Amino acid sequence: MKKKLITTISCLLAAVFGLGMFSGCDLIETDSRADMEQVVAEVNIGGDADALESMFNTIFGEYTLSSSVTDSLSEIITTENIYKRDLFAYFINYGYSLVSGGSTYAEAFDSLMDNLVSNKIIVQYAMIYYLSEGEIVVDRDSLSPDVLENLDDYGYETVEGTDGIRVKKDLTVSGYLEAKNQEGLSGYAQTIASIGYFLTEDEKNFAEYQLRLSINNAIDSNEEAIINAESNSSSDSSSDRATPTGANETDENYYPKTETGELDYQVYTGSNYDQDLGEYETIEGSTPVTRKKAYNQFINSLIRNYLKDESESPTDITALNYYSLELKTYYEQMMINKFSDTLTLNMSNQREKNDLNKEYSLLLEAQTGSAEDGSSSDFTTTMNSMSDSSFVLYSPSSGYGFVYNILLPFSSMQSAYLTSVQNSGTGADYYAARNAMLKNVRGTDQRSSWFNGSEDYSYDASETGTAGVDYFKSDNFTNSSYLFFEDSYTKNDGIDRYAGKYPYNGSVSDDDGDGVYTLIPNKVSVEQLLDEFNDYLNFIDGDLTLAGDGAFGTDGYDTDFYTRSASDFISSSSPDGFAYDYEKMIYYKGSIAVGGVENGLKNTTAADLLKEGSDSYNAISVFNELMFAYSTDTGCLNTYLGYSIAAEGYSTSYVTEFEYAAQQAVANGTGTVYVVATEYGWHIMYVSMTLPAGNVYGAEGFDYDQRNEEGTFSYYFYQAMKDKVTTNYVDEINTRVMELLNVDANVTIYQSRYEDFRSIA
Repeated sequence: MKKKLITTISCLLAAVFGLGMFSGCDLIETDSRADMEQVVAEVNIGGDADALESMFNTIFGEYTLSSSVTDSLSEIITTENIYKRDLFAYFINYGYSLVSGGSTYAEAFDSLMDNLVSNKIIVQYAMIYYLSEGEIVVDRDSLSPDVLENLDDYGYETVEGTDGIRVKKDLTVSGYLEAKNQEGLSGYAQTIASIGYFLTEDEKNFAEYQLRLSINNAIDSNEEAIINAESNSSSDSSSDRATPTGANETDENYYPKTETGELDYQVYTGSNYDQDLGEYETIEGSTPVTRKKAYNQFINSLIRNYLKDESESPTDITALNYYSLELKTYYEQMMINKFSDTLTLNMSNQREKNDLNKEYSLLLEAQTGSAEDGSSSDFTTTMNSMSDSSFVLYSPSSGYGFVYNILLPFSSMQSAYLTSVQNSGTGADYYAARNAMLKNVRGTDQRSSWFNGSEDYSYDASETGTAGVDYFKSDNFTNSSYLFFEDSYTKNDGIDRYAGKYPYNGSVSDDDGDGVYTLIPNKVSVEQLLDEFNDYLNFIDGDLTLAGDGAFGTDGYDTDFYTRSASDFISSSSPDGFAYDYEKMIYYKGSIAVGGVENGLKNTTAADLLKEGSDSYNAISVFNELMFAYSTDTGCLNTYLGYSIAAEGYSTSYVTEFEYAAQQAVANGTGTVYVVATEYGWHIMYVSMTLPAGNVYGAEGFDYDQRNEEGTFSYYFYQAMKDKVTTNYVDEINTRVMELLNVDANVTIYQSRYEDFRSIA
């Protein structure tokens, strides 16, 4: 599923209030409430059925509006007003960036007015289209994995033979008018009901959640400032350890639900501290008193900016006119996004398989020429750009690949001793002393700042009421039950290429209950860490095991490693002195059988390397998590597949011992595990991917039939090309719609009513 942000090009006033940007604003010093309530634009595209049908023919080819729509246009589409306060609020959120970018105030306000008008037109246009079609069909990639797996529960069904998903609701003009014209509805409430007819209950809940979340975030910002001012405290995140990309991000379509599927999230005002707030969590240090102060600041911002009448009671924020204004804007944005998903499907249905294959062939041809004509360093630079949307399709030879690296470092005292040996003896003496010293190197869990840093990402998975996940328990240590990034696993699909079930390795206590943890990490030898890797790997995937290379030594270990003499490291004499045997600096060789051998890869295929649930994906996810837990080499964290390694015979920027071992490991294939010594300490490397010579993804390359199989190369390639094409397609359609519908007959702008804004010097 392509992750798509539900962006809100509406006025996200709540976030602005939280930052206090409105206070003391000179723009509205002289404006009265009546002035701010002036209508500055009116939009109604329903006045001319013939013009609308002509527009549809221009956009979609032969198209006829249904008679039920043309007969009721004046009832379906009623005039939507844009108020001066709407324009001002939009400026506060977006206009300052235009002005700071060089636009005049007149240009900024005119641009914002165009956007507001465009939004109204697209919403009205979408309503007409859906009512004429009698149904809503969207592109499957617009839906979350949970929805796709449970279509019926969410009110959807597949459209056979296409990438379309249909909303299981027949749309009728009579049904729409009944929803719109409910007794007692007017203004914002009527618009909400009108648009709500086209939204699923899930979408309505999501829109309301986003609004309440933005309001709570704004009040949270106010409250944090109050708490910090009263306690005169601040946090220091300078030593925080990097977190995995995507950590604690929630699914873009997530909202908290009750057991009956209703929205389980409330705005916390301080006065409702004893009520059920759903999944809202108070900030650290919050009390009903600090929350009430923060909420009052928020309400005062509304009053100062003519968004709340002083006669309105602030007790129930959902009853405020402001709340309805914002909810209407969120509904409009949901409708715009939905129609964009319909246009995307229209494009997808028109885009033939051959066109996508042509895109692949053109990119392959360009990369083939570049790889064959360029240097090894140029190619590894290309490898460094590899991602879910940037691909390496051709390799100039075998032997190139990627390795993850866990570094267990020498202590400062150990490094100082080895430096003295290096300064007083030969290189061979240094290597012998280093090998012996490595027996005493111990690593520890590096994730302490995930407890006590700027944000606490931890949670006790053994406690009732948490995620309840089954987590790894070590045979080597008495480790904790504390995991991290609960939101990623309860409100999302997890974190890509990160298993997420390895607890903090040590003891954890919060004796004072103040959220400041006492952590005592266990000390881990390299042998214990390899055992942890094997055991955790087997915990995640019972079919996977780390097996030592018996030809190298006992269980994959070089049993002579710690006791080598200086002479053991001398390979041969040379004009420059001695050549050293870097093979003697490798301590362990092993591998994980991550599939059958094909295309020179110890893997199912390169195309399936990152398919979730596959052997290779599970092994990568396990090693990646252990790398975040133990490695002091932060340069490898949050890389796509690790460090890019050039083929044997080509130099790299890595230290010599690491380069040698990495190239040997890559030559042995995906799933290979080596442990090598360098001046920094132990390096445990895992070969995450090797590149075969020639076409990396085989003769077929992009497989159109695999485009919806998540994790495959064809899926990622399809999504990348689709993103590239559909963005332009939707923009072109909307631009053409504006050209045809943003005309005097449909839109009236009263520029004189906001000329005071435009004329600001």
